[in-house]
Amino acid sequence: MIDARRESTQRQTLWLLIAAIFVVSVDSRVITPILPAIADDLDVTIGRAGLIVTAYLLPYGLFQLLYGPLADRTGHVRVICVALVGFAIGEVLCSIAPDLRTLVLFRLLTGIVAAAVFPLTLAWIGETVAYGERQSIIGYTVMAAAIGQVISAAAGGFLAAVISWRTIFLLDGSLALIIVILMLRSGLPARRPPTVRASRLAPYHAVFADRRHALFLLLIFIEGGFTIGAFAYFGALLRDRDGYSYVAIGFIIALFGIASVVTGRLIGRAARLLRERRMIAIGGTGVAIAYLLTTLQPSLVIFPLAMLLSGSAYILLHSTLQTRATELAPSARATGIALFAFALFLGSSLGALLTAQSIDRYGYNATMVGLAVTTMAFTVVATARAIDWSRPGTVAHDRTIE
Repeated sequence: MIDARRESTQRQTLWLLIAAIFVVSVDSRVITPILPAIADDLDVTIGRAGLIVTAYLLPYGLFQLLYGPLADRTGHVRVICVALVGFAIGEVLCSIAPDLRTLVLFRLLTGIVAAAVFPLTLAWIGETVAYGERQSIIGYTVMAAAIGQVISAAAGGFLAAVISWRTIFLLDGSLALIIVILMLRSGLPARRPPTVRASRLAPYHAVFADRRHALFLLLIFIEGGFTIGAFAYFGALLRDRDGYSYVAIGFIIALFGIASVVTGRLIGRAARLLRERRMIAIGGTGVAIAYLLTTLQPSLVIFPLAMLLSGSAYILLHSTLQTRATELAPSARATGIALFAFALFLGSSLGALLTAQSIDRYGYNATMVGLAVTTMAFTVVATARAIDWSRPGTVAHDRTIE
């Protein structure tokens, strides 16, 4: 009876955490379709408006270094609940920002608190789900993020055209508060206290016991630069180069999310059929080809194909790397995932900044070709080495910090 109740509570917690991922994903991806509207409303160039992407992604990465060890000590879900409250406040502030400087500040604050949700959810899954079933469950988190991508792309573009780009932030903040209330009503999971007091640096020592893990995290840093950071400019490309409306941009970009949802639903079967190394190779190659497709005309036909391909390929690539990250250090799982997210979003913030500068200087097509070349170089190295570099370290099963 107790086991059944515990299993039911874990299931409820899982779905609420997945809902939280959806909410944060809506926020992080909504900039893609509404970036041109923000630039127009605040009377700045796309390159300058792109600072809001970096302002969100940079603290999102940096604050993983705080949340990982904190969650290892106090509990994953508790930290997520507090972060969601801060996230809701940040969303409201973004919706009323009067100028670019203020919006950059509020996006920075929102990125700080949003940073806790996805990686700590992955760490919680790592603690509660066996590795053989883990990629399938992580597939659901990827689906939630992808559905958030669909909603934010379609709704963001529509709201930017009909009402205001500010509306989406207000709605998303309200959803975050609802999730917190439901989490509190269902009860927070108990956290088993540590059996041995350990230094605050002990979780990091557990992750870096094997020096190859640093090379794996370097790969993730590079991945973040040519995926999340660069993807934010697809909407601006369609508006500036091809002259599409915000509504059309929203629906075209939504195809990325639709493809991600479908692929995320099948990711468990794909993992069993293809195995991890092939998934990295196919995923990375698909993203590179998608970048090249965005340079071709007619864009009304080819660009949707690029979005479908990039959505599916990215999920194959990224879900595999995420699953590998859950085993970097089983004794400090939240810290391992936090370092993964730190590397990913630090790379994303740099990628967003470099992509914006490249667009302003060289144009969209040249930038997309450069991203394709970078992606293929990454894919070759990741296919050959990512799995070896992410194996648990020599002291990974030491439970002294649990």
